[in-house]
Amino acid sequence: MQINRLNLLLFALLSALAGTLTVLSAIGFTSFDYYLLLACTIGSVAGSFAQAILATIHPDGPPNREGILKIASSELRQARGAWLTLRLILGAILGFVFGLYFVGTIHQTGAVFAKIWGLSFIVGYAAPKIWQAKEVALLARLNQSASDK
Repeated sequence: MQINRLNLLLFALLSALAGTLTVLSAIGFTSFDYYLLLACTIGSVAGSFAQAILATIHPDGPPNREGILKIASSELRQARGAWLTLRLILGAILGFVFGLYFVGTIHQTGAVFAKIWGLSFIVGYAAPKIWQAKEVALLARLNQSASDK
């Protein structure tokens, strides 16, 4: 098996996840909390993937004439693969953080779990907009504090 950047990235993410779960179990997370975090992360990745699909294709309908679909060069395909990978990682991070908001604060029922899991798909779909909004707010605060000095 050839080791490439994607394999190393996946290994690093899995190692970070294992370390995170070890720390969380040490501070008293329940199995429901673990499942919630995992489901929110997966749901957010799925939402990110759905948004990436919509950003890539024209959702108005299938191609309706010849010559619309073209094969991209290998460099462009590699760049698209990197973009998609980073987009999914962004969604996973937001989904995990979203799940953390609900740990220990909700009733541990299937209905509540399903509602939060459903919201995680929306969080993943809206991930770029969420990061942009946070960036604008942070930059505004930094500019304001710099002008106050």
